[in-house]
Amino acid sequence: MSTSSVSLLTRELSFAPYDVKWIPCSSRVCTVGATNHGTGKIAVYNLVGKQLELKTETETNSAVRCATITGQTRSLATGDFEGQLQIWDTQRFDIPLISFRAHESIINSIDSYNQPKEPQEIVTGSRDGTVKVWDVRQQEKAVLTIKSKKSTDIWAVAYGRKQSCQLKSEKVIAVGYENGDIKLFHVNGSQYLWELHVKDGICSIEFNNDKLLASTLSGAYLIDIATGKASEIQSPTTLWSVRHIPQQTQYFSVAGGDGNITTYNQKDMKPANVLALSKHPIISLDWNKDKKGLFACCSFDQSLKIGMVLNIQ
Repeated sequence: MSTSSVSLLTRELSFAPYDVKWIPCSSRVCTVGATNHGTGKIAVYNLVGKQLELKTETETNSAVRCATITGQTRSLATGDFEGQLQIWDTQRFDIPLISFRAHESIINSIDSYNQPKEPQEIVTGSRDGTVKVWDVRQQEKAVLTIKSKKSTDIWAVAYGRKQSCQLKSEKVIAVGYENGDIKLFHVNGSQYLWELHVKDGICSIEFNNDKLLASTLSGAYLIDIATGKASEIQSPTTLWSVRHIPQQTQYFSVAGGDGNITTYNQKDMKPANVLALSKHPIISLDWNKDKKGLFACCSFDQSLKIGMVLNIQ
């Protein structure tokens, strides 16, 4: 049976969305973005039957660019256009639990390191050319700062692990730059393990077992973490977001500027399914970790969409 997909429902938004995240072990999904008067918006919706019901929302002083779920606590960490890092309780959004200026400019990307019995850490990447790692127990002081020789706008970061012959597992950070550079940084060794240059800026980056997924202004790449060698998928449109299906990791999907969600099989790098969702670009995509094939995405037509990929073999 071939892979198929379906659009389940759409919810119009009162703001321009930039990122979307499922809240683990729930039917709630969170979107962040910007209002038309320059402030930020965080909204949580609950999937009830065939409807998305607004659960809670809050307005922030600055437009919110990116978000990540911070591990076991199910808190939400956000980065905004003024360089602020904020952490929120997903049950209430009246005031942030933590709020401070993390960067000199917009935080373009944020990710969290979620491993049991290890410190909860967050990585941020900014237009100011720095990548910073934060321990949530130590506010306002980065435990690690990575700055390249060229002060290049950082568009994407991801925090993950790399298997090693010497060590069972090592913490690594993948960094994607505006100029097309992709770098893998060894956290404990404080050094780059490899660097790769592709022809366009890196919109999104994600770890998937022993591989790294990256999407750009003109395609997507499947990269071997150990060697840095890459396989390319060319695209006539910008691929804003790339995410692997958590329950079936050989499959990944890209959110395109053409309004499509395209799912690929990692084994042959060929499309397994294409779902047309909008006439506008899909800016962000996230998979539900509890329900196989269920995804949320948001687009530039100011909407939040829920869909499902079926018959994933």
